[in-house]
Amino acid sequence: MSIPRAVKPVTLLLAGVLLCWAAVFHWLGWSALSSESQGACGGRYDPCPEGLAPVLILAFVFTFAGAFGMSIAVAMNSGSLATRWMVSLVVVGLAGGVWPGVLGYEWLRGPHLDVAWETPRDRPSSVRAVGDWIPGPSTLIRARNDGLFAYDTSDGTRRWTVPAPERRSVCAMSRTTPSAIGLIGLGRYEKPCDTVLAVDLSSGRTLWTKKISADDSVTRVTDARLVGAGDTAVALEQKAVVGLGLRDGAARWRSPLDRGCQALTVDATPERALVVEQCTNTDGKNTKLRLSALDPRSGARQWRSTLPTESPWETVFMLSADPIVVYVNEDDDRGTDAVISFDDEGRRRAVIPRLGQEDDLNFEVMQYGFSEPFDARPVFRSAVAKGLFISAVGPADKNDPQHVAAYSLKDGRRVWKTSLGGTVAALTQDRTGELDLLAGGHLWRLDPATGEKHGGTPLRGAPLSDVLALHRVKSGRYVIVNSNGAKDAPPVFAIK
Repeated sequence: MSIPRAVKPVTLLLAGVLLCWAAVFHWLGWSALSSESQGACGGRYDPCPEGLAPVLILAFVFTFAGAFGMSIAVAMNSGSLATRWMVSLVVVGLAGGVWPGVLGYEWLRGPHLDVAWETPRDRPSSVRAVGDWIPGPSTLIRARNDGLFAYDTSDGTRRWTVPAPERRSVCAMSRTTPSAIGLIGLGRYEKPCDTVLAVDLSSGRTLWTKKISADDSVTRVTDARLVGAGDTAVALEQKAVVGLGLRDGAARWRSPLDRGCQALTVDATPERALVVEQCTNTDGKNTKLRLSALDPRSGARQWRSTLPTESPWETVFMLSADPIVVYVNEDDDRGTDAVISFDDEGRRRAVIPRLGQEDDLNFEVMQYGFSEPFDARPVFRSAVAKGLFISAVGPADKNDPQHVAAYSLKDGRRVWKTSLGGTVAALTQDRTGELDLLAGGHLWRLDPATGEKHGGTPLRGAPLSDVLALHRVKSGRYVIVNSNGAKDAPPVFAIK
């Protein structure tokens, strides 16, 4: 069957369109592969980014179809059209295929989140992040070992900085920021964290600075030494717990520790300061851990509860002050390694072993690669909500948890478990009580009561470091804080 003469030039246009689509899909597809999965993907633990596999397959299909179609079209038109007209028709096809090709690529890739803004890289490159605060939806404070840096969450502009004094580093941060006042500890190299600084987080103004009798056995960066409780700053010293005025630093009370006791960590609500202590007999034996509740207004002891331990502590975290949830791992291999909940009177409730029969709790973000964890205010892959302890979980032989599970704070039983299909990089609770998760390069929302997940929107080309913090801010936007912001990833960036 002969092809009408008027139709033959159309084949040149179509061949040009196919070649254009091949170029568009190759360019966008391989660029995405490089930026989103470091140039390789596939396999159980490293799936290809959403929609990228069909894009790359079609890129080769369009390449071969376009090349074959072009050779046929040129042969069909070589005796009836001048070369310049054939070239013109091919160019028109190439140009006309660009926009449909981009739309086709976007359709195959599906909905996604883009980077809205990012901040400049950390300088000098030797600094690192030790924690962050988000006292309101419009301000984020990232703490580095050399000071505090505040950013506007709407566009990433820097609002203010509070540099650390020469030869001093940020070695502690308060977990809470009542009245938008943050507390940081400062210390010299391999010296105790002996200076408390109070900062107005709305303006960056330093409110007061005070030296304390810090525990000289604690010379590493820690989240455990300071907290804001109502209008009181509570700090741990070597032989006492002290209360200072949150706005003026004035001494309010001093609660001495018992002989042979050391204060390890503190957390608080406006009504109660919680201190975990380790106490040892004078002969160095019979070590016990206990949890004490103090009135932050007066320092008066409200109650005391003994933890189920018999050897020195290895790791202790206050995971929540309301309700009270503590993680304790003692030195004895056969000792307690569990998340423990208490009621408001200090009575022990649930004991949730970190190493379970099916899964291990994997809420602690450890050092990995060239990144270091936030150690003045650690980031945990866990939350406490709806009477549940919610944590990233995974098998014992894996350090990349791909599930989230919830356990009752009353009896420790598992209530639900949800698979995320990728490594849980961040888990946080927003101001509405819902859970936000970043897992496998996708952003999820979880109902804390049931574990039902929503969303799963991919982050396309997001510059993530190995250790990060995730925050939901105003207008549904998310801000991500990287621990290492000097090289491959920015210190802070937003996605929308």
